[in-house]
Amino acid sequence: MCTNGGGVNPVRAAVLIGNLPQTNDNASTFLSTPAPAIKALAFTLPAGNNYSLDNVILRLRDYETGGNPLVQIRNDVGGSDPGSTVLASFTNPTPQGLGTFNYTFTPTGPLTFTAGTKYWLYVTTTFGAFSWLGSNPGITPTGIATLSGVRLSSNGGSSFNNSTTFNSFQINATEITGPVASTPEPGAIAALSLFGLGLLGVKGRRNEG
Repeated sequence: MCTNGGGVNPVRAAVLIGNLPQTNDNASTFLSTPAPAIKALAFTLPAGNNYSLDNVILRLRDYETGGNPLVQIRNDVGGSDPGSTVLASFTNPTPQGLGTFNYTFTPTGPLTFTAGTKYWLYVTTTFGAFSWLGSNPGITPTGIATLSGVRLSSNGGSSFNNSTTFNSFQINATEITGPVASTPEPGAIAALSLFGLGLLGVKGRRNEG
């Protein structure tokens, strides 16, 4: 809960959608250049409040120095594939080399997820190679939002196909709610009343002269 001006604007950090922690790392999507593979997962927010993007966590293997993951939130255009409009880009975390780690990607700017709207988590690479891991059997992502599609491109986005691999990830966001009008405490009301009467008294004394 945080205060904002004269009212109270309650916020709540939440898992917007995700399937961490994983149960194992027995599935993966290999992303490499040239003609990079692209993995895109769609999710739809319910009706209600909007959410502001906090970060995205991906479970990656062998993300080494020189590699350059490209992680984005993209729009939806009503079809089966991600749109071309980039709504959020991310600063890449420092690579930890060979091995499997959870990496947190921080957005380069703010993004508000609108209630009742579909979005895409879009992951590829512009240089180097790494694996985006998943559990097997797969763990269906859950959270505030609902999974709405899992697509894979093996030709740099020229075409996409359905994928059965639920890669391990988590999108964290903060719920945005409207300001709540504050009701003054009875003591505060009494104090304000006395203050007002005092001002009237001062004004009256000034008028007497």
